[in-house]
Amino acid sequence: MSSGEKDLKELMELLNNKAFSNSARLGIMIALYYENRMSFTELLNFSSLPKSSLSFHLQVLEDEGFIKTYKVFSIGGIRTEIKITDNGKQIIKKYLSYIKNLKEENKK
Repeated sequence: MSSGEKDLKELMELLNNKAFSNSARLGIMIALYYENRMSFTELLNFSSLPKSSLSFHLQVLEDEGFIKTYKVFSIGGIRTEIKITDNGKQIIKKYLSYIKNLKEENKK
């Protein structure tokens, strides 16, 4: 098995994970990978999802251990913050690496 085939197989296994089988959750994770932490409102604006859908996707990601949600107090009131976990960072780093390797393999 070539390294490209191996990367493709591992990428497909990753995408079969409940947390990543949905493009909205994958997008949320990639945004959090680059930003490290975002407020619920920021993710709402970024994703263009309804509040209930975003809440559902965040719950799935938190149940899998990829993000942590918590409340913070601010001048405007209580805000929900979402932070990517170390496990979440590792998974997205792998995902991005698979994509990069497949892209490079395709150029050959």
